[in-house]
Amino acid sequence: MQRIKTRSFKNLLKVAVINKKSMPNQLHGSEKTSRQLSKEELRLMVESGYSKKAIDFYINRVNVGFLDDPSVVSTFLGPCGDLIKLYLAIDDKEVIRDAKFYYLGCPGSATSASAMTTLLKGKTIDQAKKLTEEDILNELDGLPKSKHDCATLSIRTLRKAIAEYGKQKGRLEI
Repeated sequence: MQRIKTRSFKNLLKVAVINKKSMPNQLHGSEKTSRQLSKEELRLMVESGYSKKAIDFYINRVNVGFLDDPSVVSTFLGPCGDLIKLYLAIDDKEVIRDAKFYYLGCPGSATSASAMTTLLKGKTIDQAKKLTEEDILNELDGLPKSKHDCATLSIRTLRKAIAEYGKQKGRLEI
């Protein structure tokens, strides 16, 4: 088990407290946009190998929520039991204008889906098809190795959503 540098832990704790105070309490719908972690929860995430960026995504619930009028909604249940429900708003030029999600699962699933939805915004469907697990891990500045399958869960959810969107548009392949 690696030892936490006190300075890094204190800085993360400050960020968590500042973000909680400065962010609005409401998301689309009635979901909170940030969560408060206890010192122990934060310490465990750091010790487990979550990057500062991944922890920030988790605390601030980046892109967690729903869209009123999505082009496609897709749900995927991973082999670990975690679930992601993905909402995509796609315009007439097949550009993803917005992406949100809900999840049931671990912080790895939440942060991976947050990173994926962040990466998707502004991309075409063809560009989104090329998104990889490695892209998600890079966006997060890494995840613990035991959580790399969470990036795969996000990509599988995306692939399913793209396939369902294609079926809506009369296409059979993704």
